[in-house]
Amino acid sequence: MRRGLFESLKDYSDSDFYPFHMPGHKRNPDSGPLSDFYQMDITEIDGFDNLHQPETIIKEAQEHAARLYGAQETYFLVNGSTAGILSAVSAVAGRGDRLIIARNCHKAVYHAAFLNHLRLHYVYPEILADYGIAGQVKAETLDAKIREILSEDEGQSPNDTEAIAGIVITSPTYDGVCSDIEALAKVAHGYGIPLIVDQAHGAHFGMHPAYPENAVRQGADLVIHSVHKTLPAPTQTALIHRNGNLTDGEYLRKYLRIYQSSSPSYLLMAGIDEGVRLAEEEGFKRLGNLLEWRDEFLKKIKGCRHFQVCPYTEPGKLVIFVRDAVITGRLLYDLLREKYHLQMEMASGNYVVAILTMMERKEGLERLGDALIDIDKALFLKADQSEIKGQKMPEYFSLKPEKKTELWNAYLSPYQEIELEEAQGETAAEFINLYPPGIPILVPGEAVSSEAIHIIREYLHSGYEVQGICENKIKVLK
Repeated sequence: MRRGLFESLKDYSDSDFYPFHMPGHKRNPDSGPLSDFYQMDITEIDGFDNLHQPETIIKEAQEHAARLYGAQETYFLVNGSTAGILSAVSAVAGRGDRLIIARNCHKAVYHAAFLNHLRLHYVYPEILADYGIAGQVKAETLDAKIREILSEDEGQSPNDTEAIAGIVITSPTYDGVCSDIEALAKVAHGYGIPLIVDQAHGAHFGMHPAYPENAVRQGADLVIHSVHKTLPAPTQTALIHRNGNLTDGEYLRKYLRIYQSSSPSYLLMAGIDEGVRLAEEEGFKRLGNLLEWRDEFLKKIKGCRHFQVCPYTEPGKLVIFVRDAVITGRLLYDLLREKYHLQMEMASGNYVVAILTMMERKEGLERLGDALIDIDKALFLKADQSEIKGQKMPEYFSLKPEKKTELWNAYLSPYQEIELEEAQGETAAEFINLYPPGIPILVPGEAVSSEAIHIIREYLHSGYEVQGICENKIKVLK
């Protein structure tokens, strides 16, 4: 049986080896309140391999993860999915290349485009009209975008795809909506273009038939999983998988060495290894239990007049909507946190998001159900709701700003800060996004429209965190 990183670290911490090496705490019990934590915190010493050139214990752990997900190659990420996204995009796209991305990609994809001076082309997800959230990116939408780009360059045939370096899709979204990756991969591969899938919220996919299959087995070329988001692993841990011959493994490894720390944490790597092990050994059973508890929760709140769970998400997400805009999602989020001590993942528009994982406890879902019933009764019985009356928050996923200059150019150009209300017609010099989920409302280089100003203002006034706006001022190009 393979000995994991954790067992090896434990053995070493119990040994009499004295550390004349980093880290500086020296595993000394007098190191402070975290001294117990430090006992297995080491650097690249003999017998513990090297993440950037693995040959023994780390190599074996990565190969174990690759087998679980069905990947040709899998690499540990200790700088989060962000490092994986930066590495994946950089590995497929050279300076100045074209990249097709879903508009609702995480800002890390945009940062990769900035660093490589890429020319971005957007595919827009469908909008789930009843809920005001981003839906799937359709295969026919992607195919139409590829043909549109190819037809822009005079003299190119539909089979000449050198103009398009790659495609990036987020599935599932932060709200838990999945695209048909198999269909998208078929379209991309028909043109010889690699497909990158940011599946940060889907590390548990493929481990139970009631959940979607993982994007690796669905044919994507590069897939990023945030292990810490849905598996039992420390924050900042992730995986990147590679399959097929449309991407270069050596290129990927080069960029992983660039974007990852040269002093990777062995505690984080052991956390990845243990999270993968537990998912393999217990994931099916635990995810099955979660489904039962989730169904019980849905039955419990079925009679609520003001709350509804979106039915279009994968089972690991609860997207709880407020009907008729009685209160905003932000107000519901605050109520659940302050009165019931239930911390949601995020609030956006007229809903809140709860992440459910294989490590869930039944008690948590029972408490959430009771709280929603309690809040629902209070809203219904309150004769005068003027103090808590909310409003329907504007959608921002369907906003299609005009591009006035390339992202990389705008992000490096001189700027000025002006009042938000005075910015109509100006060019954004900074990313403007709600956080979470980190999806841009405006990207540097895009025109600031009256619609964008309205959306930003409404979210600010409703108490949401809008990154890129400080004291009601926005950065625009001089």
